[in-house]
Amino acid sequence: MILLFHSLKKIFSNLNARLLIGILLTGVLTILGISAPLITWYPPLTAMLGPPYQPPSFQHPFGTDDLGGDIYTNTIYGIRTSLIVGALSALIALIIGIIIGSVAGYYGGFLEDLLMRITDMAFIIPQFLLALIIVTILGPNIYNIILAIGVTSWPGIARMTRATTLSVKQQTFIEAAKVLGLSDIKIIFSELLPNSLPPVIPYITLQISSNILVEAGLGFLGVSDPNVPSLGMLLNNAQQHILMNVWWMSVFPGVILSLMILGFNLLGDGLIEYMNPRLRRKMY
Repeated sequence: MILLFHSLKKIFSNLNARLLIGILLTGVLTILGISAPLITWYPPLTAMLGPPYQPPSFQHPFGTDDLGGDIYTNTIYGIRTSLIVGALSALIALIIGIIIGSVAGYYGGFLEDLLMRITDMAFIIPQFLLALIIVTILGPNIYNIILAIGVTSWPGIARMTRATTLSVKQQTFIEAAKVLGLSDIKIIFSELLPNSLPPVIPYITLQISSNILVEAGLGFLGVSDPNVPSLGMLLNNAQQHILMNVWWMSVFPGVILSLMILGFNLLGDGLIEYMNPRLRRKMY
């Protein structure tokens, strides 16, 4: 037990403040999202659970909306939706980005120039605008939203993967793999990527944060799945009643969304500092 305590103390003593706060925020919010059915009293998106526009109370901790729906329940389920969309869309972006970046960095030449020009063109179009167009065309359901955000958020990952691939492919073990006759595909997936991905990991957490914000923005504009509660949808409903004294309709979803974005940003920045010895500093 004492050995475990000293091991944990040593690990946490090397973590910077931003990383610790990021872990705490994202951890708590993730637990809330996963535990949504256990810590809420009503099914989500259900109207007439209480009087409309009821302020926070013991029965409805975040108050009720214009239809008497429980804002607390919809907010907790909205956390789950944001986390699912953010994580799965980041996974799609990661797959696309590492394939394009690793192929460009490994082969070089004309193929690298072509893939990087495509990546540059993808950077020109704002991600939110492109995701909005895709969701509008395909239809506002949760799967299309995940796909739209995923296929519009890969360029940064592709650039970072290419940069790390250019560095890793100069290592002697890559040359040894070529001498042994390994195929290019096997070299890329078994040798290059395992050594190129670690620097990309902190960027993934920042990408999740960005994707959550895009999902919330789509919901705020009314381009979201009406059958799935989201924080953006709650904020959209709140802004329609902004002239009324119903502050709880916007404050609670807004604060939760802000904490979620802050948590993933701090987690990403903290990981960058932790993984870079030149940026790492001892906590006191």
